Amino acid sequence: MFINRVVSTVGMAEIAIEYAAGSRLQPEAETARRLIDSYLGDRPDVDGVTLSPSADTVFCVSVEGDRIWCTDPREWIDSMAAVTAARRRLSELP
Repeated sequence: MFINRVVSTVGMAEIAIEYAAGSRLQPEAETARRLIDSYLGDRPDVDGVTLSPSADTVFCVSVEGDRIWCTDPREWIDSMAAVTAARRRLSELP
């Protein structure tokens, strides 16, 4: 017996963490990715959480390409604030 299963990704959101490349922010970005994935990764509307190094001095979270949360990368990075912002934005998507 052969069963063909097709998984649709329509309506699934991509979450990206953009951070200043070549700085101390990569470990912070990895921590934020793990937290977001831990809190939101099992949702059926989340496709994944990726890291996106940037030439800009930023630390931002984007959902579907829209920056939804940024913080001053020279300050302490509150990863739980990033989780809250992503959760809020996901609740607004159709």
